[in-house]
Amino acid sequence: MHLRRFSTITAAFLASLAVSLLGAGEASAQLPCIPPFCHPAAPLAPATPPPQTPQTEAALRARFEAEARAKMEAEERQRAARDVHEERRRAWIQRGVQPEPNPLPIRLPMFEIFTPGRISVGFVSDDLGLWSQGVGLGARLRLKKYLGFEVAGSYGVLHLVDERFPGVTLEPSVLLMSQEPSAMDVYVRSGLEVTLPLKDAPQAPDAVLGAHLGGGFQFRAVRIGRRGFMGWFIEARLLFRTDVGGDLRRLPTPHGAIEYLFGPSMGF
Repeated sequence: MHLRRFSTITAAFLASLAVSLLGAGEASAQLPCIPPFCHPAAPLAPATPPPQTPQTEAALRARFEAEARAKMEAEERQRAARDVHEERRRAWIQRGVQPEPNPLPIRLPMFEIFTPGRISVGFVSDDLGLWSQGVGLGARLRLKKYLGFEVAGSYGVLHLVDERFPGVTLEPSVLLMSQEPSAMDVYVRSGLEVTLPLKDAPQAPDAVLGAHLGGGFQFRAVRIGRRGFMGWFIEARLLFRTDVGGDLRRLPTPHGAIEYLFGPSMGF
């Protein structure tokens, strides 16, 4: 009798446990899933693709081409921006290492002025001497380092035979000069000479024409600016003259003389 009651109680307990487990399963099925205690979802059945038609293929191709074109254009723009940046960087580096060339230098010719004192001596024969003295003013244009043009004028007194004639002399000439950086210029010169006597006398010549050849030294004592200077010069010339008109019968023509010039000079 006790065994029957125990079996009945056991069967009732098992039945109630089964009912409670079924109810818990249904309740847990209704509760939300909390990872990682979720059960894997059942795989969905594959969707059936739409039917392929020429229109759908053309639309799909157009969409892919548009996406690819947009991507390629973006990449090209980025590449172009990188190239521009690199070119600018190279230009800045080159500008820092090799500066832009300066414009061609404009070299103006040097202009010089001088005030010479002049003394000339000529020996025609044993008993006949010719000489003159005067003071002048000249201007020189040095076009290049080695080449210059000069125009000088002077006033002096010519002692011709037994007569003294004041006169005005004009001398254009060409010079070949040494280089500028030196403190001393060495030069040779050649030019013409025209002397007009100012004394109104029958024996005075109408003019004395000639040419000269000589050389000298110009010393730069003081520097002015980058190229200018103040200094002095000394020079010697050989003169060849002939008179025109007049009645100086004892004066052989042509005749020669030696002339010395010296004085201050300035260039700028």
